Amino acid sequence: MQDVTETERKGIPRGLGRQGPVLLSYGFRPFFLGAGLWAIAAVMIWIAVFNGWLDVAGGYGQSTWHAHELLFGFMPAVLVGYLMTTVPNWTGRFPLSGRPLAGLAFIWIAGRISMLMVTDTSALITLLLDWIFLPLFAYYCLKEVWVAGRIADAKPILCLTSLALINGGFHIVAMNGGDVGPWARAGLSVYILLITATASKIIPSFTNNWLAQTGRSRLAPTNRMVDRFVLVATFLAAMIWTFEPFGALTGITALVAASLHLVRAARWFRPIILRSSMITAMQLSYGFMAIGMLGIAATGFGMLGPLAAIHLLAIGAVTGMMLAIMMRSIALHTGQNEKRSRFQRLPVPLLLIAACLRITADLIPGFHAPFTTTSGLFWIAAFVLFLSDNARLLCHVQRQPGRQPSPPTRINMR
Repeated sequence: MQDVTETERKGIPRGLGRQGPVLLSYGFRPFFLGAGLWAIAAVMIWIAVFNGWLDVAGGYGQSTWHAHELLFGFMPAVLVGYLMTTVPNWTGRFPLSGRPLAGLAFIWIAGRISMLMVTDTSALITLLLDWIFLPLFAYYCLKEVWVAGRIADAKPILCLTSLALINGGFHIVAMNGGDVGPWARAGLSVYILLITATASKIIPSFTNNWLAQTGRSRLAPTNRMVDRFVLVATFLAAMIWTFEPFGALTGITALVAASLHLVRAARWFRPIILRSSMITAMQLSYGFMAIGMLGIAATGFGMLGPLAAIHLLAIGAVTGMMLAIMMRSIALHTGQNEKRSRFQRLPVPLLLIAACLRITADLIPGFHAPFTTTSGLFWIAAFVLFLSDNARLLCHVQRQPGRQPSPPTRINMR
């Protein structure tokens, strides 16, 4: 067995940065806060644009801007915040904090500002300001795993690099007035595969922890063969859907992937977990992965429009899981117990309602505008409630010794 350092055995201390603002003491803090704020701002702007009250990114394409800022603005902030907590656990090295962290956060903010001004700046400036964030963070991750001698932990770097390349292609096509649909589906597919891979680790782990605390028996051991089949089937369905959203092959592969996701979700579910709002939120969000794959199948067979599956997966599955994971991580890393206030139980359910309303808008064309706007309002409400308590924790609450055991450090979330 490979030797581990004393730091790895005991876990990386949380809240290492005691000098300067609490917000810069650990990498997940500014990015989870920024993700929540931008999720609200970006959709508020989109509602205003959609209803003709505001003009943003006219030359770039308003709907294109909306898709970009969720796929390559909001979602990367959550992904980077998540990796800021897991990379130190894999490598045994200290987390990024202080001025380097502030610099990385500033680059992400500069990207959001550049996209708001996309019609007033040159294409090259916009491309570089927004695009450079993911390659820089990929370099940071590569350096960490290289110095720690854990090259096997470099798999997330491939995802970051893929997203950076797709983001660059998205920009080039958008600025030349082309169809960004394949690029948007490609970017979303990366997140779908990340959720598919990590869910097989974190959902059973968190569910078993909660079952143990309540004196219940653990879930059945993970079936690695099922997990591999789910990942391969999802990869094939996502890749085919990216390049050809319509057609029998797309429909068939998506149906296979949806069936396997349902099998895996059924293995994780027990009625007793409904007593835990956090575990329920994760499992419900993961359920939207199967629903989204069914949406891809329906699109392939010509039963739904091309945007239906995108919204089911982007809002329900990917953002739902991201929101649940952010809430769980913040609670663990700030020493809070897992019991949530009534308001903190609502963000994920509100988000899933937003996903359902957005699909309803596509199914009932005569009410497309009101359903789309209402969906956006539910999305905003979900993130307002998320920040109502978590913004304080992110900005002001350090982990206090003895308040709660450190979270497990060697969960393989790769």
